[in-house]
Amino acid sequence: TTKTKKKKKKKPQNATLRSHPVAVRSQSSKPLPPTPTKRTTPTTDFYGFPLVKKKKDDDDDDDLERAKNGGSRRLVNEKRAKECSLEWEKNMLIKRAREISETARRGQREDDDDADVEYAKRWKKALKNKGKGGQLLAKTVKKFGAPREKRGEIWYELSGARWLEENSTESYERLVERAEEEDGREAPSSGRGNSIAKNKENTNNTKSDESDDDTAYNARDGSKRSHVDRKRAKEEWAMQIDLDVDRTFSENDIFWTHGKGALRRILRAYSRRNPKTGYCQGMNYIAAFIWLVVNSSDSFRNSRSGSDSKSRNENKAEDDKDDEAIEKTAFWIFTAALDGHALCREIHARDLHGTFREFGVLHSILTWRKKRLSRHLDSIGVDFACCEPRWLVCVYLESFPSETVARIFDSLFATGFKVWHRVAISQIVKCEKEIMMSQSLPEVAGCIRAQLECSHDAEEVMERAFALRNFRGQKIAQLREKVVKRLDKEREERFSMNRKR
Repeated sequence: TTKTKKKKKKKPQNATLRSHPVAVRSQSSKPLPPTPTKRTTPTTDFYGFPLVKKKKDDDDDDDLERAKNGGSRRLVNEKRAKECSLEWEKNMLIKRAREISETARRGQREDDDDADVEYAKRWKKALKNKGKGGQLLAKTVKKFGAPREKRGEIWYELSGARWLEENSTESYERLVERAEEEDGREAPSSGRGNSIAKNKENTNNTKSDESDDDTAYNARDGSKRSHVDRKRAKEEWAMQIDLDVDRTFSENDIFWTHGKGALRRILRAYSRRNPKTGYCQGMNYIAAFIWLVVNSSDSFRNSRSGSDSKSRNENKAEDDKDDEAIEKTAFWIFTAALDGHALCREIHARDLHGTFREFGVLHSILTWRKKRLSRHLDSIGVDFACCEPRWLVCVYLESFPSETVARIFDSLFATGFKVWHRVAISQIVKCEKEIMMSQSLPEVAGCIRAQLECSHDAEEVMERAFALRNFRGQKIAQLREKVVKRLDKEREERFSMNRKR
């Protein structure tokens, strides 16, 4: 018997390395699949605001759930934003908006007291005269709004800011310079955007007429103020502006890092341009939001990318030019919004006459359309001028999410202030069941605030607002006349009672 010898198989030298991923990758010809990346939930919207406002009583799980819902809503908004951009580019609507705005502004005087009413009439007439182009612009703004990447440029055309800048007797640089000279407080620099405060070479040296300065007269009794008192009033504006700037949009990193200095100069320049109004709390939110919109527009961001071939100083000079253009454009849009047709005048007046007037109109519209709801609100003593003044003074900026407010501003610039009443009435009617079950003012205010904070679907908000039928401007004008007569009568009665005392 012969014993068969078993041959021992030799182990390859790299046998111990087969389990090593690098060795396996080098031996196999097929590439390994890419490692899956974890999808992060967006936490801020397009303008840098947090999608979720965390409350004290909320748990982390509830906060995370709302963040996911806000993130999914943001994806839907991104899809709609692309459709909106394609619609505007395909029909060249920015050019049409400029032509219609120029036609509507023709023959208007800057100091016209009824400029907002007359401009709204001329705007409607210009839309009709442009035929299909005008109808297409109105329909697109109503359905899609303005594209986010071009919104600053579109607001500049729709609001009439271009016309104001071209026909102004004083440039923005001169207004900033005059504010520093009169109140003796130089605006502190806040990162970028300080070029306007330093660049005073090409300014208009036209001096303002003190007879038009409302600070020359006392708002209470109409007596003439001394030069010292006028200077003190302007210093008070500057101090209040400095306080309010530090309170504005503290949750927005973009504005908090780059926009505070620009906001100071914009508000102080406006107080010099319109001394009858001066500065009122609430203006800071409107001006800051307009600055954020203009700052996020492509027409101002293209040159910011910079190239490697350029030196650091050249890139910095281009950034300063962009920041100067952003700040100047935001100022004129802000001025057009407050003094034009988008917002009713006197809503930021020092005597709050315009605020009470428009909330009185809102109550009249609610009584006209929803008598049962209006009676219930009167029975429990709900006055929206007292519980929700920020709707008007801040134009919903402290109530709705920022993307929804941007859509509201699109329609305000395109069709006028009537949109504000449409949005307010539609949201109150939406909460009708909850309001009818409420028995106090805090309960009514709480249910409406909770609803507005969650209104991330801007399209749904605007569809509900424009779905209101028989909402004619002529009817609202008649209601406004009645409210003005009632307020004037109440004011005369108060004056007569004070005189008797």
